[in-house]
Amino acid sequence: MKIKVIIILSLSLFSTLGKAQSRFNLVYEPQLGQHFAAENFNTGFHLLDYADSLLVPKKIIKTDNNFAKVINPIFRFSKLFVGNYLITDYAMTMSHERFGHGYRMLEAGGYINEIVYNPPPPFSNEFSYISYVQPPWFTDQQRIMTLLGGSETNLVFSDVMRKNILLDERFNYNFSLAYLYASNDMPGYTAFVSNPFGDPKRYLEKINNLYGPVLTGEKMRTYSLIAMLTDPLNFYAFKSVFYDYIIKGRHSSKIGMIKLSNRLKYLPRFRFEYTPYGPELVYQNYFKLNSKLMLFSFSHSDPNLPNSWRVVANIWNLKLSNQISLNLSGQMWGQPNIEFYQNDKLIASEGFGGQFISTFNYDISKEKNLFGFTLQAGYKSTGYAIGEQLNKGLIIRGGLTFKLGNKSL
Repeated sequence: MKIKVIIILSLSLFSTLGKAQSRFNLVYEPQLGQHFAAENFNTGFHLLDYADSLLVPKKIIKTDNNFAKVINPIFRFSKLFVGNYLITDYAMTMSHERFGHGYRMLEAGGYINEIVYNPPPPFSNEFSYISYVQPPWFTDQQRIMTLLGGSETNLVFSDVMRKNILLDERFNYNFSLAYLYASNDMPGYTAFVSNPFGDPKRYLEKINNLYGPVLTGEKMRTYSLIAMLTDPLNFYAFKSVFYDYIIKGRHSSKIGMIKLSNRLKYLPRFRFEYTPYGPELVYQNYFKLNSKLMLFSFSHSDPNLPNSWRVVANIWNLKLSNQISLNLSGQMWGQPNIEFYQNDKLIASEGFGGQFISTFNYDISKEKNLFGFTLQAGYKSTGYAIGEQLNKGLIIRGGLTFKLGNKSL
C-alpha cells in the first residue's frame, strides 16, 4: 500500500463573524494537487472579499437621487469588469491549466513545458493553454485523465465553495463569477466550445476510440445544458452579482433552500462529470439540518458506456461539543477497467472500490472569533475519485482554519 501524506500549513487570522459555519484554509501539499488549488483559491477569494468589504465603496455618490441611481451602478459595473472579471479569469484559468491538466500529467510522470495565459474577451481573442511532455509509459486512460483534469480541478473548487455558501446560506458577490466559471467549466466548455483542439472534443474522440462510437457531441451538449440549468446556485450567482451588487449595491444576498420543516432544508442539483471511462451523470441532494450540511448523491454511466456507478455521502459541521466538530465523507463505486502506469509499473483497477475521510475541527475561538485547526484522515482504494490520485493509499491532512468577518453584510 502506497501512503499519500498531504501536509497542510495554514494561517490563522482574527475574525468578527458571529456564528460562522464556513471555513477557509491556506494549504500546502508536496504534489500541488487539486485540493491544494481548491482550498487556496477559495481562501484567496475570501481574502479579496474581506478587503473589498473594507476598502472599496459601493457608492461614489451618497445622495439618493436619479443621478446617483445611474452613476453608482456604472461605477460598480466598471469595478466588476476591470477588477473581478480579470482576477477571476486568471485564477480559474491557472487552476484549470496548472492544477488540472498539469497535475494529472505530473501524476503520470510527465512534466510541464509552459503555461501561456491570455486575458478573456474583449481583452484578448486567444485561448490560454498548457504544453507538457508525457512520459514514455502512458496509457490511453491517462491521456483521457490529462484532458479531463482541467475541468475536474474546478469542480473540486466549486464543491468547496458551494459547501461554504450553503453553510452560511449567503452568496457574496465576489464569489459569483468564480462559481459560475468553476462549476460550469465542464458543462459550459462542452456545450459552447466547438474548437476541435479543445478538451471536450478530444475527450469525446478518445472515449469513442476506447469503447467504439458510443457518444455523440449532441448528447454531451444536452447533458451539459441540463447540468447548467438545474444548478440553483447558478441563478443565485447571477442574481448576487448582476442584481444585488450592480443594481442594488449590496455586498451579499441570502440564498433559499426548499423548506421541508422548521429545521430541515433541501436543495437538489444535477451535474455530469468526466471520468477516464466516460461521463457519469450525477444526482446531488443537499440537506441543511440546523447548522449541519449533508450531501447524498448517486451517479451512473451513460447507457451506451461500460457500466459504472457511485454513491457519495458527506456531512459537515457535526458538533461533538462547543469546540469540536466533525466532517465525514465517504463514497463507494463500481467502475470498469482502468489501466495506468505508476512510474514504470502498469496498474489495473476494476470493480468495487471506495474512499472514506473523516475530519476533526477544533475551535479555540471565543464569542465572535473563528480560529482553530483541522485534522483529516482517510483511505482510498485504487480507482477514480474526483480530485484524488488513481492509486490506493492513506489520506492524511491537517492544519489551521480561519474566517474573517465581512463588514458589509
